[in-house]
Amino acid sequence: MSYSHPIYLQQVGLQKLGFDPGRIDGQDGPRTRAAFAKSLPVPAGGNHLPATLVRLALQEIGVRETPTNSNSGPRVRQYQAATWLDGSGWPWCAAFVCWLCREAGMPDSLRPQTAGAWDFETWARLRDDVAQLLKPGTDQILAGDILVLKISHIGLAADDEDGWSVRTIEGNTDASGSREGGGVYARTRRVAGIRSIIRLR
Repeated sequence: MSYSHPIYLQQVGLQKLGFDPGRIDGQDGPRTRAAFAKSLPVPAGGNHLPATLVRLALQEIGVRETPTNSNSGPRVRQYQAATWLDGSGWPWCAAFVCWLCREAGMPDSLRPQTAGAWDFETWARLRDDVAQLLKPGTDQILAGDILVLKISHIGLAADDEDGWSVRTIEGNTDASGSREGGGVYARTRRVAGIRSIIRLR
């Protein structure tokens, strides 16, 4: 391990500031990411989760299934392990969002763990202490919102909506916006195609 590696230095700095990054090993794991998220300035309203989710999602753009069209691969299996559903080989757009929530530091007892996109709405209704279910067209989409699409797909808002569309980061999609694609992509979605907004409190 190099003692000048950026992650090692980040871990040392976090520890000095009183944020526990776990083992000081130069590895960018969940505890280091959660500690970094907690160290960020708390925005108005006190919720650091949206910015943390976007930061984590941006780092995942470019992940691809291995082999192609397998709904599997080393990173994809990590996403899928963040849900209740065992194994691999199944559509993983919801698993990607579950993984983001876990990596952002949400406790397992609170965070979503469903493998179904539309099931996120049920989770939000049951966990209204940590999530708010909103309606597109009535409520503005903000960066960090979880977006449930009408095509039985799910992603994360990367920016605030511009009135008719919103930039997103999605797993299990492709350059054409499929809900059965092979990687993590940045997309632009029409607000009209969004079924619901989930905003973490």
